[in-house]
Amino acid sequence: MQLPDAPQLPPELGAVSADFLETEGPDLLARWGRHQEFWDQRLAAGLDPYFRTTTTRLGPEAEAIDRAEERFSGVNFSSQDYLSLSNHPLVCAAAVSAVTHWGVHSAGSIVLQGGSLPLRALEDRLADLFCGREATVFPTGWAAGYGAIRCLVREDDHIVLDILSHACLQEAAANATRHIHRVPNCSHEAVRRRLQTIRAAHPRAGILVVTEGLFSMDSTVPQLRSMQEVCRTFGATLMVDVAHDFGALGDGGMGFVGDQGMLGEIDVVMGSFSKTFASNGGFVLSRVPGLKQALRVFAGPLTFSNALSPVQAATVLAALDIVRSPEGAQRRRRLMANVLRLREGLTARAFSVRGQPSAIVPVELGSLAEARRMTRAALRLGALVNLVEHPAVSRSTARWRLQVMADHEPAQIDRMVEIAVAAREQVAEEHLLPLA
Repeated sequence: MQLPDAPQLPPELGAVSADFLETEGPDLLARWGRHQEFWDQRLAAGLDPYFRTTTTRLGPEAEAIDRAEERFSGVNFSSQDYLSLSNHPLVCAAAVSAVTHWGVHSAGSIVLQGGSLPLRALEDRLADLFCGREATVFPTGWAAGYGAIRCLVREDDHIVLDILSHACLQEAAANATRHIHRVPNCSHEAVRRRLQTIRAAHPRAGILVVTEGLFSMDSTVPQLRSMQEVCRTFGATLMVDVAHDFGALGDGGMGFVGDQGMLGEIDVVMGSFSKTFASNGGFVLSRVPGLKQALRVFAGPLTFSNALSPVQAATVLAALDIVRSPEGAQRRRRLMANVLRLREGLTARAFSVRGQPSAIVPVELGSLAEARRMTRAALRLGALVNLVEHPAVSRSTARWRLQVMADHEPAQIDRMVEIAVAAREQVAEEHLLPLA
């Protein structure tokens, strides 16, 4: 197989995984040799920030080790625990109580006696929160997004997909139909134009429009009411992923669906528990009856997976109680204060911060080489950060996705800003040295 020309920079600085994929040759395992060498080169250069293992409790400060057993510690902006509920005493107590009462395992799919009373209570609670819809809980958020699309869409149907939609939604679309139409981020006008064209050519086709309440890579938000209205105009179905805003933002924690007055209005809502609710798991809700049973029978990631355990369901229920309480409102206020402090601090030091205020703070870092070097420097200076690069984003838009928690203290926010500045200065000095 002819691979792309070698990059100008050493592989650990300028290349990405896709540059080392081989698709030919009789030995399926041997195809991964060059790819492994690429990752080994990155690790040896200290430029592989992925696959870290946390060695302490999650919190605003944490410790972790990488694949080479190098240890990092400091302020933690890598964990998705937006309201800091993973170690909340009431959440932990609910998990312990569930272990004592129910054991630790569902021991079956939802079809074959894998359900539990905590799981049923969680589905009822979600349906009530989203205004009387039927709710279906999946073992992971990925499974919920993927399973919903694969259940809804047939081969001759069409999917209009926001270009920044999550990977589970992109992969589900690719496996559901060849008729995929990607549109610019958060553009309901682009959706309207595409729907008009599709409906004119295919008056009987099903059309699913997919967007998110909050896009995690750019912290952008669509106009959900306009999106739903245009879908109804052209007989399309709207699906909104609320993984990153439900619980952490909005009045009562109902995210942008609540803030935009769309509770009970959107055709299909799906989300994840892993960002705010201290557990794995995801869910799908429908505006009309019938989808719940269809998902149980035809959504492979649900039908053929063990159901969410009673411990996880009890954990989510306890977290949901806090989210909906005065304490939850206070935690959201603290989270937003931290978000604004971090965004303002970085902007004041000449960093470019994307999107609008949310628990996700995307920070542009420049070229891929600069982003990798800055991440190495930040980790060694005492900030646990996540680097996002291709294929999650384009090669030219590598960034940090800083994830803020309610329990971050102002001093920790300020330390993150100072470390970002110091990391940038280190990289600027390195530019005066040879690359090799």
